[in-house]
Amino acid sequence: MMNKMNLEQFTLLQTLLEQCENSGDEFDNIIWKPVNVDSATIQEFDQHVKVVEESKDWPTNLNWKKGRVLEDLAVFLFERFSGVVEVKKNKRGDNETDIETKLSDKALPTFIKECIGLKIICECKNYKSKSIDVGMVTKLAEIIPDRGSRFGIFISINGMGGYGWRYGEGKRKKIMYSEKIPIISFTLNELKPLREGKNLYTFIQEKYNLLVDDVDDESAELPNESQVEYSKRLHEIIEHFYKCELIDHTQFKIIKENAIKRYGSLHND
Repeated sequence: MMNKMNLEQFTLLQTLLEQCENSGDEFDNIIWKPVNVDSATIQEFDQHVKVVEESKDWPTNLNWKKGRVLEDLAVFLFERFSGVVEVKKNKRGDNETDIETKLSDKALPTFIKECIGLKIICECKNYKSKSIDVGMVTKLAEIIPDRGSRFGIFISINGMGGYGWRYGEGKRKKIMYSEKIPIISFTLNELKPLREGKNLYTFIQEKYNLLVDDVDDESAELPNESQVEYSKRLHEIIEHFYKCELIDHTQFKIIKENAIKRYGSLHND
């Protein structure tokens, strides 16, 4: 009888999670605990960010330590997932470490079950002037299935190199297209809004949606606006439709709000 009740409770909890998943920020704040919950957590986040920013000017003999301070920030962030089982660093070789986050298989929301899975593999790249290149993307894509994962994240200073279907950015799109392995990227600056209550789980969903829809996009580029970031180009298309009176003001507002809900606001919004 007890086993039956446990199964019923589990099924009920899973159903409630699925019903709540579209409720927005409140649900996301359950899945990933915001940084601004108390002053001590904010101070810890600030300290991690401060050390990473200071490390940009460290001498070359401290390069080994530069990677570690960014990894420490990543571990701090991943440990804030509800039901996290383990966050560990995997040493692979000369100054090469990836962070493996294992999530509980108990009552996961649909997005995690279908798009992320139980393991997240993260690579941290604390380079002052170097972006994430093709080689780094290729290596992470090889590590992900080897670790029993199907989702990867880069955290870096300068972000993904390239644009469109070229270089690092192009490589991750090709991997998503051919191997169905999503790899997303966060810069340190993109993570700073977490201090003000923004949610990492929300950011991950937005980045994933951008990648999937960008890879699937078959529309032509706007005239004289080639290789524009997908979300920016989408907003420009919406505004172009409104300007040409193909949609009215109400439709414009609804479409733009839906785009922001799915992909997040543009940096200049």
